[in-house]
Amino acid sequence: MGTHRVAVWGTGDVGHFVLRGVLQRPDLDLVGLRVWNPEKAGRDAGDFLGWDVTGVAATTSTAEILAARPDVLIHCGPSRNVEGLPEFLAAGVNVVTLGSARLAHPASAPAELRDPLAAACAAGGSTLFYGGIDPGFAAHTLPVTLSAICERIDLLTSYEVRDYDPLPLHQLDYFNFGRETTDGARFFTPGGIRGTWESPLRLIAEALGQELDDIVEFHETAPAPEDFEVPAMPIPKGSIAAVRFGLRGIIDGVERIRIEHVNRLRRDLAPEWMVRQGYGVHVEGSPRYHLHLDLEDPDGVQPRPALWGTAMYMVNAVPAVVAAAPGLVTVLDLPIIRGATVGGEHRPAAWGLSERIRRGETRTTGAH
Repeated sequence: MGTHRVAVWGTGDVGHFVLRGVLQRPDLDLVGLRVWNPEKAGRDAGDFLGWDVTGVAATTSTAEILAARPDVLIHCGPSRNVEGLPEFLAAGVNVVTLGSARLAHPASAPAELRDPLAAACAAGGSTLFYGGIDPGFAAHTLPVTLSAICERIDLLTSYEVRDYDPLPLHQLDYFNFGRETTDGARFFTPGGIRGTWESPLRLIAEALGQELDDIVEFHETAPAPEDFEVPAMPIPKGSIAAVRFGLRGIIDGVERIRIEHVNRLRRDLAPEWMVRQGYGVHVEGSPRYHLHLDLEDPDGVQPRPALWGTAMYMVNAVPAVVAAAPGLVTVLDLPIIRGATVGGEHRPAAWGLSERIRRGETRTTGAH
């Protein structure tokens, strides 16, 4: 098994899990770590985790990362931001990114996003792949995999159920939690849900050999039954305290594929909706299937273990992306993505949510 040279872009809430995943995987060699805070520059990569010295120092210089000649850049930048990626791709560096969920299905991505990246891939003979867990592995790979044991599908639903009470303020604002209406909420304006989850919906349809006639957004909310508080804010009685939303994929006039999310600020709210936290797939058809994925931190301290899964999907995709043909690829273009670290002991890390994230401050461009 060959070794691949990897650079990591960012040490934030996903980046630190990527960093530890790269250091743990035997066929990956960390050669660069990009940060933005000058106070982080010069620190050894292992220091971010409380681990042993690696010999790789963090840098604020993109030029230094390029000079390290990585085979792959694992890009944990801010959502909806692909700034800087064409430079790496044109230089022949493959990229696994969280930059835009629309890249999970490049064929349906806006041309202004897709075309510059595709041109850079062509110039450098490089490959770009969107990682993540949702949108990503749980949203499209789980349902596509489960379809392999279906005779007939009437309705395939990919879902996430997640308690949002520990999240920072800017993420609660996506849904207008704590407010009386959905007016102006990022995900509840027309096209808001579709902008993030259309790509996995279309990828599922493509995998099943189907054409979508239409994609329909849906959402509903549940109010707080009384005043209560979450770490980021007070939640007044009657304000939005739980949401259910998603997309319906219509084939020949009938809903056949659905992506659904349920997010709550308190577990007892809206009990008529799905309650068990995690990801999963329901298949109505022949036969019927109900698959649920639980996520747990072995240390019992990480309130957001999906971040770990997000990171590891990116890390474990590296060998497949290196071997792929140049261009913008989907999971359908790659061999099975799989882990390679078997046995040994679990290694706790010293990383915790930054004060900025704890305070709920919105991330500035490129900041980690």
